[in-house]
Amino acid sequence: MVEPAYVRIADAYARRIRTGELRSGTQLPSYPEIASEHGVSDIVVRKALGLLQSQGLVRSVRRRGVFVADLEGHALPSADRQSPLEPMLDNDSDQARNQEALSAYTRALDDLREMQAKHHAETRRSFAEVHQGIAEINTLLRALIDKA
Repeated sequence: MVEPAYVRIADAYARRIRTGELRSGTQLPSYPEIASEHGVSDIVVRKALGLLQSQGLVRSVRRRGVFVADLEGHALPSADRQSPLEPMLDNDSDQARNQEALSAYTRALDDLREMQAKHHAETRRSFAEVHQGIAEINTLLRALIDKA
């Protein structure tokens, strides 16, 4: 199964935060910059950053941007062994964050299923239109052949 783009993006930022490459207080690039860098839409970026925020790795400051959260004193798991969807710490607040992350992931899967269903319906309509066009062309060709 292919990992959704927002999970890949969140995982990349989580890894950079855990390794210390991105330190507490560091401002992340803007949504359009992240979207451009990864070739995705702003919606995908919003989901990725929401996932990171639900895990307490980043915090959003209205009209200022998204910043790496203050993680001092927290024992972060190894970046190589931890996905952004796995539990980070063993206390109740982290379990709540993990539940939020799981809920966000479930909502994202539901969104993807809905988009897939819409795409499937659009594809069926397109095929029906193409089929109708072919039928009309065949009718015209038969009429031309009959006249010849």
